[in-house]
Amino acid sequence: MIKINISIVGTGLMGLQHIKAIIKSPKANLHSIVDVSKNATNFSKKYKVPLYYSVSELLKSKNLDAVIVATPNQLHETHTVSFLKKKIPVLLEKPISDNIRSAKKIIDSAKKNKTPLLIGYHRRHNSIVSKVKNIINSGKLGNIVSANVLCWLYKHKEYYKEKWRISKGGGPLGINLVHDIDMICYLLGPIQYVQAFTTNKTRKFKVEDTATVSLIFKSGALCTLNISDTIVAPWSYELTAGENPAYPTTNQSAYMIGGTKGSLQFPNLKNWFYKKEKSWWNKILVKEDKNIKDDNTLINQINHFADVVTKKIKPKVNGNDGLISLKIFAAITKSSKTGKKIRI
Repeated sequence: MIKINISIVGTGLMGLQHIKAIIKSPKANLHSIVDVSKNATNFSKKYKVPLYYSVSELLKSKNLDAVIVATPNQLHETHTVSFLKKKIPVLLEKPISDNIRSAKKIIDSAKKNKTPLLIGYHRRHNSIVSKVKNIINSGKLGNIVSANVLCWLYKHKEYYKEKWRISKGGGPLGINLVHDIDMICYLLGPIQYVQAFTTNKTRKFKVEDTATVSLIFKSGALCTLNISDTIVAPWSYELTAGENPAYPTTNQSAYMIGGTKGSLQFPNLKNWFYKKEKSWWNKILVKEDKNIKDDNTLINQINHFADVVTKKIKPKVNGNDGLISLKIFAAITKSSKTGKKIRI
């Protein structure tokens, strides 16, 4: 098997996870690293690959097939467009950008240069999520009525030494909830309205630390998203899915999806239903899948990226998917400031 050569631009939390995934992938090689940090120098030595200090320097290198851009959100447009102009496929870490105008420029560049652009919503590559999607599509839950997504976690002080994490777009809405927005849209379809409330009362940074979001889907289903990075709790996707070794698993669930025939909780996958008459007076049954942990999600994403680069398949999460999530995020931000319900 011919492996594609991928360079990592940015060696923060996700950049390092991508490096580890590439090392384990049967379809990719780590070509190089682009960063100016001390960590990047260490990673370069550890993985025995070239270290470049700028994108322009990387573009002069040889045998480069694709890149992963994992830099701060405000740099996404500059970095990504530089590669797309050279017809180098890009896996761009979420969110696609820090604003809609910039996101559209990235998408337009991909179209103009006929070069693949993937957005790093890696959860779609998790086998658990695929099972949930299949269960919903099969009709086992009936008509979806409502859903609840919980993302409670506690981020340590060291995390906030990076100044961009306490600036616009660096709060848990932009860093964490964008994943949940993409996932719930993937599972339940397009969103019609949002309404949100945020606070920074606990950390007192310029960005939010806690938020609640209400969603109305075009199907008529409702959903609540509740997020905070100041709560000591086991209920967030990262802590429940077991897909990223950086987070210890809690064997809990973060998502609950309810329908007229049954309900589903995951990543701790349990399907609740009645055998005969649907009544709260009758015993409710549960079917649990205990062998579903998928810790290969990021590797699955790299393998998928390789298949896109070699033109075997089309991107599972493309630029337009990233733009939709960003529009919803923008509506959430606007609603949190005005208190009004915002149409997508």
